[in-house]
Amino acid sequence: MAISIFSLLGCSEMDQKQADQAVSLVEEKYDQKFVATHIGERYGTATNDTITTILHPEGEESLAFKTITTKDGELIGDAYVPILISEKFNEIMKKELEPLGIESETYTFIMGTEQSSAKETDTSISIGEYVDKYQPRYFSAHMIVKDTGDVKGEQFEQALLKAYQATNETMYQIGIRILPADEYEEAAKDYRTLPEVRDSWFRDYDLVDEIDAMADGNGYNFIHHSDPRYNKAGE
Repeated sequence: MAISIFSLLGCSEMDQKQADQAVSLVEEKYDQKFVATHIGERYGTATNDTITTILHPEGEESLAFKTITTKDGELIGDAYVPILISEKFNEIMKKELEPLGIESETYTFIMGTEQSSAKETDTSISIGEYVDKYQPRYFSAHMIVKDTGDVKGEQFEQALLKAYQATNETMYQIGIRILPADEYEEAAKDYRTLPEVRDSWFRDYDLVDEIDAMADGNGYNFIHHSDPRYNKAGE
């Protein structure tokens, strides 16, 4: 690696060695340069023989992903292709929502594939190609949105329908969290570097409202939650 990551990983020569090993294995798989930022969850299986490392492509911190290796130096799996698919959805959402004045960041999970994509190495694979090849049951996403005082469920219809079309008509569901305007920029900066998004991340923020939305064979549907400025679906 061009620079030492010891200070980021923090602790021992073993950290450095295991991180370097993960980087080397993923670089060999995808034939490009990667950087490790964190190492943890050592020996995280029943047989206590795996290590999780967080990597991102060199110069692209917003594409962080998890890599799992064994203590003996075998690559068990990584989420690089799934994070690239997630970013393609993020681009769809931004393209559709920005003209409406909505700032957003989206993280999408691929749910229940018919076969594992762990050996996929085509980093240019499209959403549609991925669906045809691996047959996911559905896609599930988290989105954060900057509050404008007038964010409405109807505004997300075209974005979700575009996502649904990109999946060759595989269900796409999303949980949209509206964040206070004065918190959004810092939150989005952090959000863009997460290797995965969990519900617990949102506990640090005073959410304005939430919208659950879905695009499937029945079209687009959404449900609002708490904010009194927004009507319940159907009202």
